[in-house]
Amino acid sequence: MGFFKAYDMRGTFGVDFDLDTVRKVGKALPQAVGGRRWLVGRDCRLTSAAVRDALVEGLREAGAEVTDIGLCTTPMVYFFTAEDGYDGSVMVTASHNPPSDNGLKVSMKTALPVGHANGLDRVEEIVNGLS
Repeated sequence: MGFFKAYDMRGTFGVDFDLDTVRKVGKALPQAVGGRRWLVGRDCRLTSAAVRDALVEGLREAGAEVTDIGLCTTPMVYFFTAEDGYDGSVMVTASHNPPSDNGLKVSMKTALPVGHANGLDRVEEIVNGLS
């Protein structure tokens, strides 16, 4: 598999994906997953702020209203997604992967994870079509 995995998107920044890919993912998410109100958070990796910026740009191009909670943990993004009724959320992180990696963990309403079987496949299809 490339950047798109079964349960998230991740890989080596600049090799497996770039900021243009992330912007396209942001643009595809409201259409593929649904919803207008999106929450975004990020970890402390050196590339996370730039990845977040590209993601937010794409989400806004798609007409989404975006709330950025900044530097946080993945559980915080899940909590606020459910607690504040967001339609979807993205955590910019590569979790346990090396520092050269980064990625995106997507959730929908009630913080339900979005994987290949329930929307990530559609995101990948849209992103490939935008190329």
